[in-house]
Amino acid sequence: MDAKQVARGLGALSIEERVQIIQTLLEAPPSGLEMLDIAARTGLGGSAVFKQLEILTDLEIVLVKPAGNNKTYTVNTAQLNQLVAWLYDHFGPGFHAARAAATSREAA
Repeated sequence: MDAKQVARGLGALSIEERVQIIQTLLEAPPSGLEMLDIAARTGLGGSAVFKQLEILTDLEIVLVKPAGNNKTYTVNTAQLNQLVAWLYDHFGPGFHAARAAATSREAA
């Protein structure tokens, strides 16, 4: 992932309603949920869910499929996994070990 993708992904997760929607979709059946089902499960208004789903689909964090007259939404787990992996690689235990090694090399 490049810096722009990471920033956009973190930005998407910085809004509570979006996190609620993503969590709801992660707990949903693999076939996904329709917008009104998401609204009912999150307790958010339909217009708020619609607005946040538009943003999440534009960022490709949520995928949308036509389902008759409606649309079904699912989480793009590959995209989320990439973001989490990038954060772990750059700021997880590996980051700290690499930083410690660099510091000890500088001290030597």
